[in-house]
Amino acid sequence: MNDKYMGASSTSSTTLPLPANGKQANRRKRGSLFQALFPSQTEGKRPLLPIVLAVLVWAGLAYAGYAYAAHTLDKQQQLVNLRIDQIQEDNQKQMKALGEQLALVQEEMKDVQAGLGNLEEDLQLTGETIGGTNKTKEALQDRIDQLNKQLVDLKASLKKLEDAARAW
Repeated sequence: MNDKYMGASSTSSTTLPLPANGKQANRRKRGSLFQALFPSQTEGKRPLLPIVLAVLVWAGLAYAGYAYAAHTLDKQQQLVNLRIDQIQEDNQKQMKALGEQLALVQEEMKDVQAGLGNLEEDLQLTGETIGGTNKTKEALQDRIDQLNKQLVDLKASLKKLEDAARAW
């Protein structure tokens, strides 16, 4: 028989045996990523330029990302500061307007207090005068009744005028 042909085996395996002519020995072993970046002395030296370029590209991308983020944050901070300044100006204007209104209200309150003080004095003087005689009280009551009648008449006249104005 010829050595070229392999003899049949009695095993039930369906795989063929690999030829033993040395192709397996020339095949390169795959390593991990760390081993690819830093080869061992036995594998041979790789050129340093691709590794340096990769590191520089990554460093450049990291710096560009940092610079872009810093620039964006600075812009946003400027916009926030501008808006805060605008709000403070608006608040100062409103506070000034409220201060002026408060001063006017205080002046009106003083005027009202002075008027009430005068009215109180007048009532005390009138009360002393009225309390002195019954004739004065009766005369005032008659006058009040007359004024009430005039008021009722005026209301009736006003109602007639309103009705006439609506008719037009």
